[in-house]
Amino acid sequence: MEHILLSIRLLIYMITKYIYTTFLLLLLSVFATAQEKTCGVENPEDFGLLMNDATALRVQAIKDYSDEWIANQQHRSTPRELITIPVVVHIVYYDDSENYTDLEIEAQIDGLTADFRKLNNIDNIPEEFRDLAVDTEIEFCLANIIDGVPTNGILRTKTPHQSIGTPFNGVNRICYTDEGGSDAINPEEYVNIWVGQMPSLIAGRATMPGQADTALEDGIFVDPDFFGFFCSSSNDFFLGRTLTHEMGHYLNLLHIWGDGGGSDDNCMIDDGISDTPMQEKSYSGRCPSHPQESCGGADMFMNFMDYTDDRCLSMFTFGQKLMMRSVLDEDGARGKLRTSQGCAGMTNSNLTLTPDDITIFPNPASDCIHIDLDIDNDLPVRFQVINSLGQAVYSSNVFAKDLRTFNVSDLSNGVYFIFFENNKQIASKKLIVDK
Repeated sequence: MEHILLSIRLLIYMITKYIYTTFLLLLLSVFATAQEKTCGVENPEDFGLLMNDATALRVQAIKDYSDEWIANQQHRSTPRELITIPVVVHIVYYDDSENYTDLEIEAQIDGLTADFRKLNNIDNIPEEFRDLAVDTEIEFCLANIIDGVPTNGILRTKTPHQSIGTPFNGVNRICYTDEGGSDAINPEEYVNIWVGQMPSLIAGRATMPGQADTALEDGIFVDPDFFGFFCSSSNDFFLGRTLTHEMGHYLNLLHIWGDGGGSDDNCMIDDGISDTPMQEKSYSGRCPSHPQESCGGADMFMNFMDYTDDRCLSMFTFGQKLMMRSVLDEDGARGKLRTSQGCAGMTNSNLTLTPDDITIFPNPASDCIHIDLDIDNDLPVRFQVINSLGQAVYSSNVFAKDLRTFNVSDLSNGVYFIFFENNKQIASKKLIVDK
């Protein structure tokens, strides 16, 4: 009898969750039309009403662990440690325009790392929040080893289904090869990122720790229109920050306004982070002028966990860093990502630089360029931009791993030479600026 009751209860849970998920996606789709950008993540507080007992216990245990871990870390001086997380990008495309090139995907993951390492857009942070912005000391690599086999971390699937990212008959088709999607790769040791058509104007969603019904659907989902780090676009979401936002959810961050739905009493609803201000609602569209105030203080609308456009989003706080690193702790919900060998083959032993080791795109360029150097990431590099008169218009000393993008919007139209020097080796590439 107990087995029959358990089966009935599980069936009711699955039917209820399917109805809830379908309704939520339809509602978000309608809402997105007015709001330009919407995240489809399920808030644990709302999702909790539909959890089965096992999932509810799992999510609560993760919360309890994170709370205790953060409390123990608040006043502890610990050595700095960089965590590198391997990702696998599944390009599930219906139309060829959705099939991003390897270089475009690499630029997106570089942009993700730059956001988490506080290397992008920091000039947008208002003075009063600048001291709160931190380097999370988390970075990402496209997996280069899977089950001992070399890979570039990119899987491509031509799907026969439009809106492959919308559940169909209760099945998340994008997660399954036999449904026209792409099977997950070892979700405990790799972050699976699926790029495929989501419901109309829903930018992306992610499963928060412990939330996925099955590990095979644990990961991040991004619509092709909101994926990629591009130097110029008419789209307001061309700097790859939808993925940054969803990665925050995947690592246990809530929306900064606490998902209160914009109600009058939303100042009573928090995101659980001590150093993000209480905020009544989300902000969307172009970056508003600072300050915007609610709940008795200035709102942190430039936080990566808000909805403003990519030009505006620019920071994580120390409290958010602690929350994300709590789930990446050795015994945390996503602790196996920390010890994964998915990036083990990323060390580049190339100590010399030739023109063949340099990739610059786009070229010609108008706003910025992406730079990829095929040398050891930890090597210091002298970087110079020389105009057609032989004059240096920019010069800097950086590490190879920090050379990801360069802003050329201030340069006049013309021909330039980009010089790189390391280990007494000099190599250059020609760049055309055409605005």
